[in-house]
Amino acid sequence: MIHYNMYKIISHLIMYAIQIYRFGGFLVQTIINHRDPFLISKDRITLTQAQLHIPGLRMMGHHNIYHVLEPLSWQYHENAFEISLTAKGTFHFRTRKKQYSFSRGDVFISFPNEVHSTDQTPVSTGELYWFQLDISQQDQFLFLEPAAAQELIRQLTLIPHHVVHSEISVLLPLLKNAFDAALAGKDPHLVASYIVLFLHLLLSYVERESLCVSINMLHVLDYIHDNITNEISLEHLASIANLSCSQFKQNFKKELGTSPRHYINQHKIDYAKDLLLEGKTVTETAMLLGFSSSNYFSSVFKKYTLQTPLEYVHEQQ
Repeated sequence: MIHYNMYKIISHLIMYAIQIYRFGGFLVQTIINHRDPFLISKDRITLTQAQLHIPGLRMMGHHNIYHVLEPLSWQYHENAFEISLTAKGTFHFRTRKKQYSFSRGDVFISFPNEVHSTDQTPVSTGELYWFQLDISQQDQFLFLEPAAAQELIRQLTLIPHHVVHSEISVLLPLLKNAFDAALAGKDPHLVASYIVLFLHLLLSYVERESLCVSINMLHVLDYIHDNITNEISLEHLASIANLSCSQFKQNFKKELGTSPRHYINQHKIDYAKDLLLEGKTVTETAMLLGFSSSNYFSSVFKKYTLQTPLEYVHEQQ
């Protein structure tokens, strides 16, 4: 059982509640071994093993809300990966070491027995698909042969970071099809096939990042995604990469295949689409994303979409 004994030991250690003492007050935070229950509501659907009937697939969920929810408490998932793909909006999770933000097309991974939460940050509006993989169930894991199952689990445990940037047009249809098929009670082997393909494509994005993007540039990308609502200067990004501004622009284009300003604007416009569809005005959206004026925002929006913001909203309604 690959890494299972290690995960089992860790899980027993963090079963216990952690008490946190603060000067001038007392606060108890209990770390929960969380399992999502079966639920079908207007904003959220979660399917469990009782509905899925797929070895190793503990649950699948779809969350699509237009109002913020209570912060997620500190929790972990015993012997299970939790893999989340953002379809709309931006979400914020924290591990014991770091705060992570992930937006449209990004995949967030919490590793087996890893404690995480949204800390004191409410769960933001947006759309999210997620699922959990129980690696203690390696017998016919996702209906794979034992050697293939063990190799897939091994590769997942070696993913070096929590947020993977992907192409949403590639990964989202796979996860949506898997979820819709599971919800409709279709053949579990079909659902598992979608999940297996999703995981292998996810690993290909991980490999692409590790092969093509330097560590310093990954720090730059993390900063951009964490600060997409702020004005982002190329000079500051260059300092993060420990490069001069001209060297930074050259290296960014070489490693990412596009200019830093184009990359930033593309992600701002992707986020702007979600804000506009949530009912924000053009001016509100421009200000939230750090544009100097609504006119400038509209011109950038049209450059990337061939539509004005109002034309885009009208077409989507």
